[in-house]
Amino acid sequence: MAYKALYRKYRPGTFDEVVGQKSVVTTLLNAVENNKLAHAYLFCGPRGTGKTTVAKLLAKTINCTSDGKRPCGECANCREIQESTYPDVIELDAATNNGVDEVREIIEKVKYAPLNGKYKVYIIDEVHMMTSSAFNALLKTLEEPPEYCIFILATTEPHKVLPTIISRCQRFDFKKIDHAVIEGRLREIRDREKINCDEEAIRLIAELADGGMRDALSILDQCIAYARDDITAAKVGEVYGVASLSEKLEMFDLIGKQDARSLVDKVNEISGRGLDIQRLTMDLLNIAKDALIYSYCRDSGALSTLNEEQAKTMTVRFTSARLLSFIDCLVDAQSRYRDASNSLNYFEVALLRMMDGEENKSVPEPVSTATVQTAPAEKETPVSVPEEPVRDPQYVEYSDERLYDILKAANKAIKEEDRAAIAAVMFADLPFEESRLAELIKGADIMASSPQNVILVVDDRLKANTVNEKNNKKKAEELFAGCFGSPKDFYAITRDQQAYMINYFKAHKNQPEKPAEAAPAETEPEPVSSDEKLVSLFGKDGFDIVEE
Repeated sequence: MAYKALYRKYRPGTFDEVVGQKSVVTTLLNAVENNKLAHAYLFCGPRGTGKTTVAKLLAKTINCTSDGKRPCGECANCREIQESTYPDVIELDAATNNGVDEVREIIEKVKYAPLNGKYKVYIIDEVHMMTSSAFNALLKTLEEPPEYCIFILATTEPHKVLPTIISRCQRFDFKKIDHAVIEGRLREIRDREKINCDEEAIRLIAELADGGMRDALSILDQCIAYARDDITAAKVGEVYGVASLSEKLEMFDLIGKQDARSLVDKVNEISGRGLDIQRLTMDLLNIAKDALIYSYCRDSGALSTLNEEQAKTMTVRFTSARLLSFIDCLVDAQSRYRDASNSLNYFEVALLRMMDGEENKSVPEPVSTATVQTAPAEKETPVSVPEEPVRDPQYVEYSDERLYDILKAANKAIKEEDRAAIAAVMFADLPFEESRLAELIKGADIMASSPQNVILVVDDRLKANTVNEKNNKKKAEELFAGCFGSPKDFYAITRDQQAYMINYFKAHKNQPEKPAEAAPAETEPEPVSSDEKLVSLFGKDGFDIVEE
């Protein structure tokens, strides 16, 4: 038996097997069930999204002779339509049958009743390629066909179809199929065909298919022939001239390290394999865009190229400002490719621009945990050093001593008042950046509050940097000034820094204070122990847990 291409072998045989076009399928099935079929349909959408398949399924459904669920796929009509031998379903390709003579032949045959089924169905593919005179010849028949005749027109370019034709049809727009849906179908076929195909290869095939299921299966077919049932992302890249996701992330890693020599070597290696530089540029742009979106919303569902772990790694290494600058550089390179005789030169310059620039300083790698020995009066206490904050003049940075002084002046009652005041503040019609900053502060924990200061605790270094950036810090203090009665200084630390500062505070609690002038006996306050001070600030277990 001759080999059957995967896209033909796994073409949907029922509406239940159609993926990614739920609204189209539901509408057509309801029309069949309620006997409200239109006399003409226009199916629009990108290639490989199921237009012709759905047209044939509709033809099978309305001509199926089964008393049960239709189409049954078992009756003579269903089998003949599936094999394209049914006399009452006529398929035409307007790319080669687009003239007036072909349309006149259709018009001549329309008047004859169907031979076997209830309906005569004309499926005209790539209908936008018909000539204007052919369209005009079809108009009258399309407007008032016999009651047993249904026209289904399919096109990838509906803007080229005459408005007078469109107005006589019910239009259905087929969408590009989501990458996740294509990946799921590829995994299903991989398992059925018993093919060795790794996950990165499946993701790359889905990306190359660009929303077309037929294209995805054709790519998989070609990769099976090339790799002999052992498909990896590298082999897919060899066939289609694209870099794997791991290679693209490696390029960003080299940019972050400012390793120009290795980056240029990597580009030369990719170019030597004949990879498409323009496509690689767009792929890098999509990675930067994914990372930027994740830095704003922290929602893995919004990612289209990266997984959550990869996106998180990118946002730790690069600030949102730097990701935006990457996108600018790559978009600029794309615009220059149109007139370039050698795209590689522009691509290399774009990468070097991404590596350079004072505004493009990346967030450094987290430093390894170290141990600092202090020398309090009674015993040595180990203190874990938290992740080091960004050393950049655009960020406000407080020393451990400054934070210690704020903690000494803090008061639990003030903290509770500040927590309630911040939570109660409502901001309406703020610009996006200020709104995002306000929501970040409202969602942060408060470690300590004093009459002049508030120490916030956030989940990660990116959020801390956002609050401590000079312009943002000033905006935040202005936005929240009204809720305190007087301005307060905001400063954000990470949870690692919070734990470090609690240990730091404990390590210094027994160090002797500077002598102060003795107050009169009658006004001398009752002494408060250092342990009582710790409990009042952090609670008995070192933290205050407040139920919202």
